[in-house]
Amino acid sequence: MKQKKLLEKLKTFFDSSAREREKQKSDVKNILKKLKKRERNLKKKLDSEDDVDKRNSIQKKIDVVYAQRKKGIKLIKEE
Repeated sequence: MKQKKLLEKLKTFFDSSAREREKQKSDVKNILKKLKKRERNLKKKLDSEDDVDKRNSIQKKIDVVYAQRKKGIKLIKEE
């Protein structure tokens, strides 16, 4: 291993807040995967739905999930 990489590992090991951030980042990534799956399922449901009221309801859910995903992605990129 190169010196820079070793120093980063030591820093992470001794810095508990960095470990917590990495764990939080990992958790957010898992949640983002679930949200993406949910968004895909809702889009499939939207395509197969004929009732206008139900389509509007599903579209609102899609918009909420999309906003949550974007917020999570922004959180990960900030770190």
